[in-house]
Amino acid sequence: MHPYDIQQFFYALRAQTEKLQQVELLLREMRQDIDSLKQNSAVSSGPVNYHFEQLKIEKLEGTLNIGMTPGDGNPLEHATVNGQPVYQQEDPNERLVQQIQPRVISYLQQEVPQQFSRLGTEQAVAATPQHIQLVIQDLERQMAPRIREYLGQLPPVEERDQDEGAVVESIIRQIQADIDSAVMRHMELLRHR
Repeated sequence: MHPYDIQQFFYALRAQTEKLQQVELLLREMRQDIDSLKQNSAVSSGPVNYHFEQLKIEKLEGTLNIGMTPGDGNPLEHATVNGQPVYQQEDPNERLVQQIQPRVISYLQQEVPQQFSRLGTEQAVAATPQHIQLVIQDLERQMAPRIREYLGQLPPVEERDQDEGAVVESIIRQIQADIDSAVMRHMELLRHR
């Protein structure tokens, strides 16, 4: 098999792996949505009796809304005011993603070129600066989904034993190890060309 074919196979395999990871993440999110829908079933309070005859009304204007049902009977979470959602549920891990991603990108930009240089010297294989930059860009594109994948493997925020800083450091170490491993595999491919 020609080295070019091996490289193409590697890229195709990596693309499939990324797609699978995205599908797994989507499946996890869908399961969480289903679980939350099961837990938030409608609550009935029984009949409510109104005694309007006990009210003294001087002037009556406007619309009387009893209960709150935003358009078409949708749940309150879907209500909008002036076209803007009233209730926006933020991903509890998004703040952690925003803390982790810049540090990982910094690691990519500072450490990966040095790794290519060191491994290139050790293995007598040279990678051009453009090639190294393409690898770094490819790894950068994979970072946010990879961070979310690792965060998705953790228990929900309220059930975590570790503090936030320990979680951030742990995931950064895992991703740095993934990056180091990817660079090593890439240099092996270059060496066998």
